[in-house]
Amino acid sequence: MHYHLIGICGTAMASLAGMLQARGHQVTGSDENVYPPMSTMLESLGIAVMQGYKAEHLAPVPDYVIIGNAIPRGNLEVEETLNRKLRYRSQAETVKEEFIRGRHSLVVAGT
Repeated sequence: MHYHLIGICGTAMASLAGMLQARGHQVTGSDENVYPPMSTMLESLGIAVMQGYKAEHLAPVPDYVIIGNAIPRGNLEVEETLNRKLRYRSQAETVKEEFIRGRHSLVVAGT
């Protein structure tokens, strides 16, 4: 599958991109703020990151667009995704569908 992540340079989104790629998926993404350490991590994984948000970044059409939590309505790629009725998911929904469904999970949190 081809996943395109809008807001790929966030810590969680970049990590998700790496996890998806490790599962054999094609991964691309875009972000307004492309800088280390996330940009260098993604580059080292060979994941294509496009600077800024443009409708053209959705070509070729991905199987799923993953919209980062910090990305608002009005974002050019979000609006293009909705207008073209492309399949999309949130980051959390993608983690659930790709990594958690059918498994027992243990989550540890704290400081």
